[in-house]
Amino acid sequence: MKKLLPSVLSAAVLGLAMLAPVGAADLRIGVVNMERILRDSLSAAQAGERLNAEGMRRQEEIDALTKRFKQRLERFEKGASDMSESERVTERRELAEMERDVARRSREARDEFNQRRNEEVLLLQGRAGRIIQQIAETEKFDLVLYEFFYASPKVDITDRVMKALDADVKPAKKKK
Repeated sequence: MKKLLPSVLSAAVLGLAMLAPVGAADLRIGVVNMERILRDSLSAAQAGERLNAEGMRRQEEIDALTKRFKQRLERFEKGASDMSESERVTERRELAEMERDVARRSREARDEFNQRRNEEVLLLQGRAGRIIQQIAETEKFDLVLYEFFYASPKVDITDRVMKALDADVKPAKKKK
C-alpha cells in the first residue's frame, strides 16, 4: 500500500499537468473571502444588530434577577443574626436555589445567543453562496474558491458578492 500511494499521486499530478496547458489560457478563476463578507457586509451588520437587540432583552432579565438575588443576599446577611436557625437554613437554601437559577439562565442565554449567531451565519453563507453561483454562471467563471492561502486582487470577487448581497439592505439609521 505504501508503494502504491506515491505512484497514484505521481500519476494524478502528471495527468493534471498534461491537462493544464490545454485550457489554462481561458480558465477563469475567482476567489471570495467569506470571512470578510461575514465581518464587513451590511447584511452581517444587520444580523449582528438583530442578535444584539435579542440579547439585550434577555440580558436585562438576567440583570434584574441578579439584582434581586444580591438585594436578598444583603438582607439575609444583615438580618441573619435576628433569625432562628431554621429560618437561616431555609433562607440559605432559597438563596442557593436563586443563585443556581441566575447561573442557569445566564448559561441558557449564552447558548441561545450562540445558536442564533450560528443560524444567522448559515443564512448569510447560504445567500452568499447563491449569489456567488449566480456571478460565476453569469460571468462564466470556471472555478470560484472561498478558502485559499493567497489570491491576487484581480481574481478576488468578494466586493461584487458583498455588493449583490447588500443590494436589498437599507443602511442603518445614524444615531444622534
